[in-house]
Amino acid sequence: MKSLFVLTSFLLLTLACKSDKFIPAYTGSGDIEIRLWNNTSFIMTDIFVNTSGGENTYESLDNKEKSTYRRFEKAYRYAFISFKIKDKPYAIQPVDYVGEQLLEKGKYTYKVTVTDLDAGTANLEFIVD
Repeated sequence: MKSLFVLTSFLLLTLACKSDKFIPAYTGSGDIEIRLWNNTSFIMTDIFVNTSGGENTYESLDNKEKSTYRRFEKAYRYAFISFKIKDKPYAIQPVDYVGEQLLEKGKYTYKVTVTDLDAGTANLEFIVD
């Protein structure tokens, strides 16, 4: 009887001390859809996106064209994006995601612009659709 009391007390204390800080805010469900917007004057080819919650490749995009949506398990307001313009490689490389919140399920657009064609510099703008 004493061991049943100890076991019951242990279980009650364990459940009572449960903390929300150990439960992830969002685990990802594939309900995040992201498309790319080629906001340049050039055709983008070999497009690859890694959101740290999935990877997708996109078809080539003509200038000012938007892609179809692709699903991701989780994503942030920015991501690693690589592509080519006139066979020259470009990349948008996040340093880290410290302090960033995961996106909630929904549709989003990564708008890509090229600021310096010679230097291979590109920028990313995040849009909630």
